Amino acid sequence: MDSIVSAVPGASKILGTALHHLDIDNNTCDPVRIPEDSDLEVYLDILLAEIAGKPQSRAYTLVSDSTECAVSLAKFHDAETLVKDAAQALASRLLRIEIATDERYGHLAAPGTTHVKRGSFLQFLYKSAGVLGYLAVKVEHQSILDETDFKRRVGLGESQKIYKACRVGFDAHGKPQQALVFDTNAKPSVYWWNDVWELAPVRSDELNTKEAIKHVVHALQKIKKYAPVDYNILRNASVAAFKQTGAIDFDKFVTSTFSSYSPVADDLASELPNLVTRLRELPKKKGFDSHFTLAPAAVPYNKVKVQLNTGISLSYDEGLAHLSDRIWSTTTKDGKEVVVVDAPGASKHFPSKPWE
Repeated sequence: MDSIVSAVPGASKILGTALHHLDIDNNTCDPVRIPEDSDLEVYLDILLAEIAGKPQSRAYTLVSDSTECAVSLAKFHDAETLVKDAAQALASRLLRIEIATDERYGHLAAPGTTHVKRGSFLQFLYKSAGVLGYLAVKVEHQSILDETDFKRRVGLGESQKIYKACRVGFDAHGKPQQALVFDTNAKPSVYWWNDVWELAPVRSDELNTKEAIKHVVHALQKIKKYAPVDYNILRNASVAAFKQTGAIDFDKFVTSTFSSYSPVADDLASELPNLVTRLRELPKKKGFDSHFTLAPAAVPYNKVKVQLNTGISLSYDEGLAHLSDRIWSTTTKDGKEVVVVDAPGASKHFPSKPWE
């Protein structure tokens, strides 16, 4: 491992780097020498910017100060560089766990592929705005034909670079703080955050589900007065989305539910882009993860009750599928405003009148 100290464009200063090529097939973890005149510091700055812009992140915390990862991070903090033995130990740990993971789940991979993607392990310690940080990235490595001597070499890919990443900060006493985990998978790989880094989620899936939908519904309150129909449609669609099972990417949820929505109210057409922007900012502003597994039972919205007239109200389940095809409003020929409910089984309980 070579230590590179450099000022990085974007106000980050790299204190140390380590690169290891991981070969799962041959069980080798080889450190790669980094020349002093390399462009790796620029590459690292690009990685840091790319990770900062990724929405699929979840906050974790170290389960103990005595784990191998926690001890290594403490060494990096105290030395203010990547201590060679500790950096090598983390790379070897990753290789060991990836081999075990591939053996356990390799049968699930598509023919001709592996469960764990092949790649290199890149670590760096840096300061940004005077604050110490650590970043570890599982990156793609590619076979490249060197045009100077036409020999095949292994290099780092400049597109689709990041498979997985873990970023850790430190408090004023040098203790590793909250860790952020990034993954190209829809659901972060358990082996990456649990087995490799020995982390536990800061927020449970139940808390994330409850907080996320609560803040979405609250954000929609601003359109309720001037776009009540749109409010009901979007609220119902949002609750329905959170009552599903599986992983959710909050940014993709906003895109699919709101970005392509065609408003009923003209006033909402011009305001919708601003609403979308506010929604995308919710995870960071309100303190919930942008990527988690939905817990439908944690959604706190179950029934909607609408007062129709004196003594008459309408109640329906929140998240009802095809709501606008089952309940809608119209105006009769004589100008009477009515609410229509598609309820063939219940119509026999009420007097039948001709449509006027």
